[in-house]
Amino acid sequence: MGVPRSSGCMLCVQRRVKCDERLPGCVKCETYGRPCPGYDRGFKFVAGKPYRSRRHLGPKSGQQRVEDKTHVAGINSGRANQAIQQSLIQRGTSWSLKSTDLNMMQSLDTLIVDVSQPFPASSTYTTSRWFTYLPAIYGRNRTLDSSIRCFVAHHIGMMTGNQQAIMYSRSTYVEALNRLQRSLCNPTESLSSEILCAVLLQCLYELFANAHDSNSWIKHAKGLSQLVSARGCGRYQTVFDHTLLKASRGLIVMQSLFTKEKCFLASDDWYSVMRQQFDSALPADLHAQVEELFALYTTIPCFIHQFFDIRQADPEDLDIQLKAFDLLTDALSMQNKLMVWYDRFSRTAPPPTEALSSMGDVLFPTVYSFSDVDTATIFTAYYSYMVIIHAILGVCHFPGEHAAMVVYFRDQICKSVEFNAQGILGPSRLGFPLLVVNEFADPATKVWVQGWLQRLSTNYKVMLPRNYER
Repeated sequence: MGVPRSSGCMLCVQRRVKCDERLPGCVKCETYGRPCPGYDRGFKFVAGKPYRSRRHLGPKSGQQRVEDKTHVAGINSGRANQAIQQSLIQRGTSWSLKSTDLNMMQSLDTLIVDVSQPFPASSTYTTSRWFTYLPAIYGRNRTLDSSIRCFVAHHIGMMTGNQQAIMYSRSTYVEALNRLQRSLCNPTESLSSEILCAVLLQCLYELFANAHDSNSWIKHAKGLSQLVSARGCGRYQTVFDHTLLKASRGLIVMQSLFTKEKCFLASDDWYSVMRQQFDSALPADLHAQVEELFALYTTIPCFIHQFFDIRQADPEDLDIQLKAFDLLTDALSMQNKLMVWYDRFSRTAPPPTEALSSMGDVLFPTVYSFSDVDTATIFTAYYSYMVIIHAILGVCHFPGEHAAMVVYFRDQICKSVEFNAQGILGPSRLGFPLLVVNEFADPATKVWVQGWLQRLSTNYKVMLPRNYER
């Protein structure tokens, strides 16, 4: 990061034209048809190769080159990461990017620590794990680099309350989008691991940063889904590619849900790819059970689409009755599969224990505590699916106390929220479960959900309460 040399406005600098520097805005921008961004740019990021210093030419008068002494080093210890983070936080209110020598590698280290807290970054089924690869791949591809800089700058800006960093992330996001468009037109580059990683980062940026367009992330998730599919099953045979696939698949399922499309991951070929285990972070039997649940989860968009179609249709319509019968048959089959799965999983993974709410929750004073975030996420996914299944059985008039079971599993989700909400990625684990709770909430629970959405949307904008209104 350095101090910009030109005194012209940012747009003129980007266009490489001489700025007339008129106040309050320059004539060149007015002629160009764009609003002048002004002259107080404050800073710029210098994208260099990781772990290398950069050399700058001295004046032409023959002065020697001066080596940039900015320290670029990997910060490996937790204590060092905490020192960086504390330094940033302490400077949060007065941090001037004009005088800060924060470099991208340090920022990445800080990001990795933050997204993994309070859980280990090596965790297999949390989104945080793929972030640990970013320092090693930074510098490989310009599209990926700009996507990384965009996401990192947004994170640092939000963490420190620095609006200049947030503004920089927005301008870099435009650069990342433009570079991505060009990369996708390159037949070789478009299918690379680096571009898949860039698309995933840009989708996450929309989820975290876009408070104005609640559908923008869906468009990015659709592009992510198309790219994962276009690459084919055979391209996920390395640890990095496989980790990217697992980090992407939740977004792919949710995109199918909101666009009313069938999820392409619901196929034997993709099940086979996702079942592969490249490391021993989880015991083999637990890994197999987790993958079994996710295979079942890829069908949830179809169940939900049919549920709403049946619920909103005329029950006297013969075609609707036939569709309801088919849906009931599928739902009963899925209920049996889920119950068999849960019986095995609850004997493999530690079940949740009850504890008093650390937040003094009035509606749910007793909440669940889990052994780790992996099992918490998986149990909550099971509760969510069971709400949907019992709602379907109820709307299809199958005998049983399905309304009571919907409430039971809904409350199981609610009691799991406090644990799952921990950390920067907590909201991403709760997007769908809270959507399910909100759909089947009584008035008191709906107010409770709104409170959680307000809290979680502080850093994860897609969870703004208005986005959950039907």
